Amino acid sequence: MDRDVSDTATATHARGAPYPRPAMRRFRVYALDPRAALTPETATINNAIISLPWEASYEEPLTLGPTGEYLEVVDFDAPANRFYAPLDPNHPDLLAQDGLPPSEGRPQFHQQMAYAVAMKTIRGFERALGRKVLWSSHFADQNEQFIQRLRIYPHALAEANAYYSPEKTALLFGYFRDMAAPGKGSGGWVFTCLSHDIIAHETAHAILHGMHRRSIEEIGPDTFAFHEAFADLVALLQHFTMTEMVAHQISATSGRLQMDRLLSGLAGQFGEATRGGHALRTGIDREIDPATQKLQDPDPTLYQTVLEPHARGAILVGAVFDAFLTIFERRTADLMRIATGRSAPTGEELSRDLVNRLASEAAKAAEHVLRMCVRGLDYLPVTDVTFGEYLRAILTADRDLVPEDPRCYRIILTDAFRRRGIYQQGWLSMAPDSLYWEAPEAALDPTLFADLVQQLDLQPVFRRAEIYQQSRNNQAQIHRWLMSPDDEHPAKIALWEELLGIKLAAGGLASIAESQTYKGRPAVEIHSARIARRSGPDGQEARELIIEVTQRRYAFDDPEKQARADKDAKFARKNRDFIFRGGATLVIDLTDNSVRYAVRKRIDDDQRLDRQRRWLSGEQSAGLYATYFSTQAMAEPFAFAHRQ
Repeated sequence: MDRDVSDTATATHARGAPYPRPAMRRFRVYALDPRAALTPETATINNAIISLPWEASYEEPLTLGPTGEYLEVVDFDAPANRFYAPLDPNHPDLLAQDGLPPSEGRPQFHQQMAYAVAMKTIRGFERALGRKVLWSSHFADQNEQFIQRLRIYPHALAEANAYYSPEKTALLFGYFRDMAAPGKGSGGWVFTCLSHDIIAHETAHAILHGMHRRSIEEIGPDTFAFHEAFADLVALLQHFTMTEMVAHQISATSGRLQMDRLLSGLAGQFGEATRGGHALRTGIDREIDPATQKLQDPDPTLYQTVLEPHARGAILVGAVFDAFLTIFERRTADLMRIATGRSAPTGEELSRDLVNRLASEAAKAAEHVLRMCVRGLDYLPVTDVTFGEYLRAILTADRDLVPEDPRCYRIILTDAFRRRGIYQQGWLSMAPDSLYWEAPEAALDPTLFADLVQQLDLQPVFRRAEIYQQSRNNQAQIHRWLMSPDDEHPAKIALWEELLGIKLAAGGLASIAESQTYKGRPAVEIHSARIARRSGPDGQEARELIIEVTQRRYAFDDPEKQARADKDAKFARKNRDFIFRGGATLVIDLTDNSVRYAVRKRIDDDQRLDRQRRWLSGEQSAGLYATYFSTQAMAEPFAFAHRQ
């Protein structure tokens, strides 16, 4: 009988019936970077494993490269002018040992690590957003083209740089000789594609650009700084998903994470090799008071004075990371009391069981804060984002999904921003309930868009190409609906204009670009029509449609020319100095098709126009715009900024 069963199974497999598919695929990576493998203190915790869902279908398997649904690793060493053999993720020898072991000298491990960390970052975004990630589209002959995969080049540059290229839809990683001072560096080569932090940082840039196409336009002190800060936050908070490393550091610091510089530092090997320091940047923006051994208060004046994008972004990073540390301490105060009789660590050695529990709580707190930060992206304005508006977006998105805040997470986050002087004109107070985005005014019918929503395709689709096409079709339908309002009802047009912060009626500001396709109306763009499905901690579900509507206006360095352009369309088109944008992000509740929020940046806001004019002229930025966003730099803004 045994032989009959075996023969039957063999015959069945020979006919092509597959074995049960594995649930997960595992890849070995550096938890930090190769430098951490060189010291006894961190060598034992620097090898980590990333588990990724097995590919959903045998029709789209993971292939050489690796190449999958989202990413394609192309290992062309541009400085050496050679290709390296691609990793075969399906080779039995690699499947049996969770991929290649960490190695600085094997290009295929470089490919494996870049792919695994980037995919881990993508999965974290998708869990928070409630939908699949899409890359920013390309435009050829005014036609938008779907980009299936983000390309990763592990050895693209012979320089101390790594960046996301919007033009290529690719991540380009550099390598360089370690030139640190004697005794501080290895003197060998540094590969940026082997830094967990750098990979996560650049992937976050790509995802954010895919969500907000205009986010890479530098039009104010916070816009590019926000891009850098957000990417840093993603990399920092992902540290805490590696619980073995977190447990090691909690044990080393006796539970005082605010004293730890390993988990709070970014790109340690890169920073040491290029600057002789410990990390390129850090999440802790406060010094330790030698007398009290506690962190000093942050400097609330920096937000008003610091303008360089990375330094300014560090203020936002410091606020969010500070909130994470406070949340961790509050989550673990009861554990500390049970184990030690005190609510806070005292510097005494902690038991192994307590260390493991603290590491688990740190991972949960970091994941929660990261999800709050990612969900807030759907509630951002369409242009000219400020740190204060990002705080409002995080708070509103969190309140919508988690109405109660028993652990005071939103208060903790708000307080961290307040202590760094991050305010915004017009705020009633810094209480969270004063910072939530407001519902549309009472005069605006919340069902104003209900008939439009009923015309859209909102059926669930699962392939990313189908999701992209569904979104494009919905964008086109929204555009047609907005561009063809009933001229016999000017009051209705006025309501739409008030809700969206744009101009739809003909004969308004002549400096607003006119459409060439319908009745000469001022043109609008529909940047996105995203569907988000999210689940809260108590099982509640939120299903929302996120629509981004923008409009452009020809703007001038000279206010007198601006006044003329606002009356003379021909002059505006021929003599413009820069583009000024306005519009709104609409958050529509799909349970009743009502507009929950309209986050507006009005196209006729002349005060905002003047602020942008002063920034671009260098009056406010002291030449930073010319440094980071010259014609040369605008082609590849991240490459230029990171190189600086």
